[in-house]
Amino acid sequence: MAATQLENGVKKEKTEVFKETFVHNGDVSLYVKYNHTAKERPNRPTVLFVHGYPDDHRVWSYQMESLKEDYNVAALDLRGSGKSDKPKKQKAYNVRRIFEDLESVIRFIGNDKPVHIVAHDWGSLISWAFVADEQKSVWAKSYTAMGGPHPVLGKRSAFQMAFSGNPISLYKALSQLKRSWYILYFQIPFVPEWVWKTFSKFFWKYTMNTGGVPKNDILRNKSKEEIVATTVSNVNLYRELLRGEKYPEPKHIKTPVQVLIPLKDFAIRPELYRLHERICDSYREYTYDSNHWIQRTMPDTVSEKIREFVWEIG
Repeated sequence: MAATQLENGVKKEKTEVFKETFVHNGDVSLYVKYNHTAKERPNRPTVLFVHGYPDDHRVWSYQMESLKEDYNVAALDLRGSGKSDKPKKQKAYNVRRIFEDLESVIRFIGNDKPVHIVAHDWGSLISWAFVADEQKSVWAKSYTAMGGPHPVLGKRSAFQMAFSGNPISLYKALSQLKRSWYILYFQIPFVPEWVWKTFSKFFWKYTMNTGGVPKNDILRNKSKEEIVATTVSNVNLYRELLRGEKYPEPKHIKTPVQVLIPLKDFAIRPELYRLHERICDSYREYTYDSNHWIQRTMPDTVSEKIREFVWEIG
């Protein structure tokens, strides 16, 4: 609950105020917005929000506001996005480099102790791999994923559907292939970056409409500079996924996991999550009548599921 203080003898509510800082991982500076660290408020659970593409920390604004009175909450800009540094080389966007970023931020906000991770889209892909890594998973008390499967398990599910011999499964696999066109598009050198820089407003509106972001959402009001800051450098995430070092093979996830699946996701069919439970010690999933940006279309529902899960895990 919000803290209170006396002012002229009258009890007045004291509202949580967000702070900003930069956390360093080597020569990369990562922007972090937060209310308190675990060092400042050790008796509260600590939650880290990880955004996807083409987003920054602001995609979690509803959840940050909803949970800030009861939890230590923080959201970062991943490398290549928002106010964080934007390395130029493709290999700098390998998932293993981003593991190091997440660990640095977690050490800061969690006071060198594990935190609850909540992630969406590319943040989910990265965080799935993070909690599946034996060494890095020690930094995660729980994991809430939405809008993104583990890339290895998602790919495996799609191939199983394609070669199952079942016409319905084949249709679903082809449907997923059609939805994944942009992954191949982003492999083209220079063109995606030029398109984002030249037609920023047009393609931002297209992305928001396609992903189901509400018409009155403040995310739609980004300036050209803000759009470029979240779309250009981190195109290399997609290039490194297909042409970089092989993604880590997931074998076992000890971290408790919950998955919020938007059934109308324009990019990902729900069937891509079906292999995840097999490698998780604790797994639960929930489906919702939502498009990709579920934390914007159903903010209260998402916040409540996070609250319930974090409260249960402790």
